[in-house]
Amino acid sequence: MKEKRKEEVEEKKEKLKGYDQLLRDIKSILQMGLSKAYKAVDNLRVQTYWQIGERIVREELGHKGRADYGEQVIKLLSLDLDVAEQTMRHMVRFYRTYPILSAVRRELSWTHYRILIYIENEEKRQFYEQQAIQSVWSTRELGRQIHNNLYDQVKKQGKLTITMPVPSKPAIPEQIFKDTYHFDFLRLEEGYTETELEQELISNIEKLLLEFGSDFSLSGRQRKIIIDGQVHAIDLEFYHRGIPCIILVDLKVGRFKSEYIGQMNKYLNWYKEHKRYSWEKDPIGLIICQYKGREEVYYALGGISNKIFVAEYKVKLPSEEEIKKALVKN
Repeated sequence: MKEKRKEEVEEKKEKLKGYDQLLRDIKSILQMGLSKAYKAVDNLRVQTYWQIGERIVREELGHKGRADYGEQVIKLLSLDLDVAEQTMRHMVRFYRTYPILSAVRRELSWTHYRILIYIENEEKRQFYEQQAIQSVWSTRELGRQIHNNLYDQVKKQGKLTITMPVPSKPAIPEQIFKDTYHFDFLRLEEGYTETELEQELISNIEKLLLEFGSDFSLSGRQRKIIIDGQVHAIDLEFYHRGIPCIILVDLKVGRFKSEYIGQMNKYLNWYKEHKRYSWEKDPIGLIICQYKGREEVYYALGGISNKIFVAEYKVKLPSEEEIKKALVKN
């Protein structure tokens, strides 16, 4: 059976004019590229796979008369090179998506590109490329943000920008803060409090910073300030070096209330006078609640000179079965 299969493969090779030369070329590319790629940076693998994709497409163009030529070539190359057919197809799709090698970013790995090549909308794909580089997203994080439709959210807000910001210029707050934050990495039981929400976020600080974006760093939690002899506590204090300024975050469980704005405005004014360095921008407030009414937020923010952003957060609660299992383990 194996002998018969081998004979059939050899017959197919003979019918495909130019296949032997193609096989030799690709073996040469693999020997020069992949052997180094496994020892060095993944970027070399990206370039190697791009070259293979380019070589296959070039061969296809030379045999336009045969509609099935490309598919047959991929199947044969997969057998001869001991590479999965799907991987070979990824290489071809990679080249077709990025026909200019200089457009391939060194900061992104092959696993990043394996996801990006299936985003057909060019603007959308460039957006995720930019965000993955800026925020140093892992492949898993890139997949999560695509699943959460970050592009559509940002575009709906009118904040979409594809050009990479110039580091020498301050970042624009309106392009940094999201309308919705996804805290699906949290494990909270129904009926959780604001304190429990804060504690969970601190326990998952790396994932929280990934969700916020690059240039954010946590400065502290439950920051105490005294106004008229009364002690006030600010949930989270961040710093954004791209703006640069202090970010005050207020976490709220439940629906947005207009009094949250007055409270945040008071904190910002205090920070402006007591905490801000002369070279920094004015502090910014971020109120994150479960639900917000668009009109309620719009009118509550009217006339406020300080920059205050209001966002929602989404938490995927564990199922009843998951909670039971967790209780048994403990």
